[in-house]
Order: sequence, then C-alpha cells, then structure tokens
Amino acid sequence: MDDEEKQKNYELADELISQQNFAAAVIVGAVATLLAAAAYDITVATWDFSYGFAAAGVGIAIGLSMGFLGRGISTKFAVVATVYTITGCAIGNLFRVIIELAQATAASPIDVLRNNSLSVLVERSISNVSFVDFVFWFVAVFCAIFLAKRPLSRSERLAIGMFELRG
Repeated sequence: MDDEEKQKNYELADELISQQNFAAAVIVGAVATLLAAAAYDITVATWDFSYGFAAAGVGIAIGLSMGFLGRGISTKFAVVATVYTITGCAIGNLFRVIIELAQATAASPIDVLRNNSLSVLVERSISNVSFVDFVFWFVAVFCAIFLAKRPLSRSERLAIGMFELRG
C-alpha cells in the first residue's frame, strides 16, 4: 500500500469518526428506552406468549434509534445500548407489575403507585424474573449492540483499523 492510498484511508477514517454523534445517541437512546419499556409492558400484559418478542423489541428499538442518529463506530455506543436495554427490560417488568396489580384490584395504575411503595413494587418485579427472562434479555442486548453501531463496509473497516494502528 503506497503513501497516497494510506493517506486516503486516514482521511476516510477521520471522516467516519467525525460523523459520530454520541450525545444524540445517548438522548435518543434514553427516550427509546422509556418508550420501549412502555410498549414492552403493554405487549406482555396483553399477550402472555409474546414475552421474548417484547424483550427483543426493546433491544431493536434502542439499537436502531441509537444507530440511526448516533452513527457510532466506537465501542461506547454498544456499551450505552447494553445499559439502556437492560434498564428498559427492567422498567418494563416494573410497569408490568403495576398494571397487573391495577387489574387485580380494579384500581388505576396511579392508585397502585400511591398505595404501594416503590421498594415493594421493585421487589415484586425482581421476584418475577426467571432464567428465561435473562435469556430473552440477552437476545435483546445482542440486538441492541448489533444495531447501535453503524454498519461499515470492508474498506471502511480497513481504514478505521489502519487509523487506530497509526495511533
């Protein structure tokens, strides 16, 4: 590889790195986490068989939103997507407990929140988590990691690798 080709690769890598927008990815990821957790709760409360699809949907929603706006190529995008996905699934489980208590007592979700402490609701949410839940959460995290980072062509990956080796 001659010097001109190396310089072209360095310029491509520099352009790709400069296109990343971590702040936008963090903000849209947080919004997607809350929306996906609500959708997760509604889906799981409505259809019992859809738990795995709902968990994977959380990871897909977070990963797609972060990947689209963040255009990330570094590992920090995948790390944030992982944290958001686990948080979204946990919040979804908490929402599910609130909705189930509301249905069981014929009260509104707001009344359930008023009449129960957050620690009791979290404890119930944690007690409902099983090994199968963790398997689906793992699938959700995999989806989020895969989608949170920008897909790169072979030449772009080569340019980034050379840029990182240059130091």
